[in-house]
Amino acid sequence: MNPSDAIASLVAGGMTEQAIAVELNVNQTTINRIRRQVVTPSYETGKALVDLAVKAERKAARRKKPVLTPATTA
Repeated sequence: MNPSDAIASLVAGGMTEQAIAVELNVNQTTINRIRRQVVTPSYETGKALVDLAVKAERKAARRKKPVLTPATTA
């Protein structure tokens, strides 16, 4: 996953560019420019974006686990 894909994944998951920027302590315009691949982020920012996206995907996957209920007999 590259930083641009990470932003797309986070936005698809419901985060705004502004919320992503706050998490990473950067400007929203920076997030937008990275998303559009106008600029290449620093290693630290790129890694933080990918790490945040992976964390969000794992959290979403945990929420989607099916609830196991005992089978009922009629």
